[in-house]
Amino acid sequence: MTSFRPTKLEQLAIEAKLNRFFGAKVYDRIFLGFEVLEVVNDELRAWSPSEHCAAVIDLQYSAKVAWVAQIVFNRPVRRVSVLARGMNHKSSEQPV
Repeated sequence: MTSFRPTKLEQLAIEAKLNRFFGAKVYDRIFLGFEVLEVVNDELRAWSPSEHCAAVIDLQYSAKVAWVAQIVFNRPVRRVSVLARGMNHKSSEQPV
């Protein structure tokens, strides 16, 4: 199992590219506070500030987020999993 956490510079690059790709209006409404936690194998795991934003990213923007992440990380990203900030990616339940 290959996994890594992005550096601060890579996180900033993701944010900048998402902002440029989607535009300020969509970025500020959906992606503000988006944080990549890690990439495990070919799955990007991230947090979003709200459940609504996480769902919108998962349903509407995940393919484009994966494409942007591939460019920044220079490795394949085939799946994007976004949860509300503080939730656990392993069980999809709120931590105790």
